[in-house]
Amino acid sequence: MRTFDGRSSGIYSRSRPTYPAELYYWLSQQVRNTDVVWDSACGTGQAAIDLAAYFDRVEASDISESQIAEATPHRKVNYQVFPSEKTHYPDNYFDAICVGHALHWFHLEAFWQEVKRVIKPGGLFVCWGYNWLQVGEQEDAVIAQHVLPHLSSYWPQESRLLWEQYKDIHFPYEPIETPSFDLQCNWTMPQTMDFMRTWTASQLRIQDKGDDFLVQANQILSTVWKNPTQKKRITLPFFVKAGKIR
Repeated sequence: MRTFDGRSSGIYSRSRPTYPAELYYWLSQQVRNTDVVWDSACGTGQAAIDLAAYFDRVEASDISESQIAEATPHRKVNYQVFPSEKTHYPDNYFDAICVGHALHWFHLEAFWQEVKRVIKPGGLFVCWGYNWLQVGEQEDAVIAQHVLPHLSSYWPQESRLLWEQYKDIHFPYEPIETPSFDLQCNWTMPQTMDFMRTWTASQLRIQDKGDDFLVQANQILSTVWKNPTQKKRITLPFFVKAGKIR
């Protein structure tokens, strides 16, 4: 399971994208009741805050104390620190369980057992994620040539599950059809560089050999971005999987 120190959690909180607003509305329409939802592996609360607009109560948990320390407070959100595979929640408690961009880090056999314990019969399980980023032809070329080659040996095997949109994960639910959602952000060049710094492979490479590759990529990217403070439309390929737990 990936963990973060305080500095990394701060960068993560500032630079990770918020998910499509339409996702939460759609999610709320798939459940019988909107009493309580679990945002599992909530990070710094990107999804938890938006879920609070549609559910009476949001339980948000993460294994990382530093992530929870950076989480955005909300009167309807209760943050706690513990692994998703072993929680303190009551049996048959949740109308819905959500995992945003994190399922690939779980010990899945134990997690599915916990899901079945804490979710109400017929409750909804939803997970989602995104892959890479697309800026523009020139910017993407810089990232492909000056960032990705330095990371190739640092990607954990779990990341490959994400790249394949979880097609190799067996889900113990009755699947339901999910609509397509667009995930786009308007970011400056520093925001984009911070986002790439939060990648797991980037963090591992930095711990091993330092961040010189990002410093160099930043210099080269600035020549094609022109004005680093100018915001550009960033697209992140996005997917959703969902089903009812019987």
